[in-house]
Amino acid sequence: MAKSIEFKRLANGLPLLKVAVAGTASACLLALIKVGSRLETSSEQGLSHFLEHMLFKGTATWPTAKELTGLLDGVGAEYNAYTAKEYTGYYIKVAAEYLPLAAQVLQEMFWQSRLDETEMNKEKNVIVEEINMYEDNPLLYINDVLEGALYQGSSLGNLISGSRASVTNLRHNQLKNFWQRYYHPHNMTLTMSGKISPTVEKKVRQIFSQSRTAGNLGRYQTFKPQLGVPRVAVHFKDTEQVQLAYAFPSYGYGHKNLPTVRLLAVILGGNMSSRLFVRLREKEGLCYSVRCSTDQYFGTGSLVIQAGLDKSRLELAIQLIREELAKVAQNGVTDDELIRAKEYTKGSLTLAMEDSLAQAEWAGKRYFLEGSFESAHDYLQRLSLVKLTDIKKVARQILQTNRPTLALIGPYKNSKPFTRLLT
Repeated sequence: MAKSIEFKRLANGLPLLKVAVAGTASACLLALIKVGSRLETSSEQGLSHFLEHMLFKGTATWPTAKELTGLLDGVGAEYNAYTAKEYTGYYIKVAAEYLPLAAQVLQEMFWQSRLDETEMNKEKNVIVEEINMYEDNPLLYINDVLEGALYQGSSLGNLISGSRASVTNLRHNQLKNFWQRYYHPHNMTLTMSGKISPTVEKKVRQIFSQSRTAGNLGRYQTFKPQLGVPRVAVHFKDTEQVQLAYAFPSYGYGHKNLPTVRLLAVILGGNMSSRLFVRLREKEGLCYSVRCSTDQYFGTGSLVIQAGLDKSRLELAIQLIREELAKVAQNGVTDDELIRAKEYTKGSLTLAMEDSLAQAEWAGKRYFLEGSFESAHDYLQRLSLVKLTDIKKVARQILQTNRPTLALIGPYKNSKPFTRLLT
């Protein structure tokens, strides 16, 4: 596990981070751009995600998708991209000697992309099918239903993909303008990790040193959740198994209580020995899986419990979840639970950091989202300092002060019968 993160800012304003990883023959480049669905206007919904697709369609040197991806496949690269609500990420992982090639590909994708209009029109059908795929999978789609209700009134509640209608109506000039507006060095962070020689590092810096006209910076309006009454959102699907998501407003990126609330999530539903898993699955046999996790955004976040269960057991499951949450808020957790949660987190993170991509994502997202150079090693040191009183304080603050949001996917068209279960 790397213990330090090196930082340089290129002359064109691009932040460049380096994480040297001993004992590996691979290297990874990760670029993060501060733009996502939270920045989109009503007429731009889905544009960040659409642009992510289009940047793989050809550049000045490799003018078609086949040539671009064929080049990367030819050196055995692992590559992909993803769009989130507040950023878009692109990565290429290769044998270390091919890192300059990976850098050239990413640089051209960002600053010399063709963005062909014919390809754009074809890609609309692809993205509509992607939307269909997510909606047909309740396990994937439940989070969209949840956040639509949890962040009601904010662009945070919008779908990353956009809707079928918004995607179909996107125009070519919108795509190009959006690309030129946000894809510039001051709105990006580049991280390289793995086996990186001084020669390779110098080449990567040269490739990305091109001067670019600055555009917009990703800036997000503050969102404050309404805590007055519980919210329920239902999405009708004629299924036997119901997908449930139950959330409370929590903390955003950089908040001092994040290590504490993440440990709380582990204790509640982070693994197969957690409270909710033992109570709902092992003791009551109500579900196959139940888990608890945290989501963060700029200025806000959530603690989320998710489960899939038989529709006839839904009311009992909600009752038991509420009972377990009340116990933690009232009584806190045990010393043994806290120790095991810390060791579980340490072990999971240590295993994850064996991969150069994971190292790049840790360092890149830490700086990009929190302005921090904290290594995974230092984070674990900070997490080790969390006390029982911290867990109890955070549990009370989140679970007693805030009002929950419940989302359901199943054979329901009316949310009113479920509101009474939350009061």
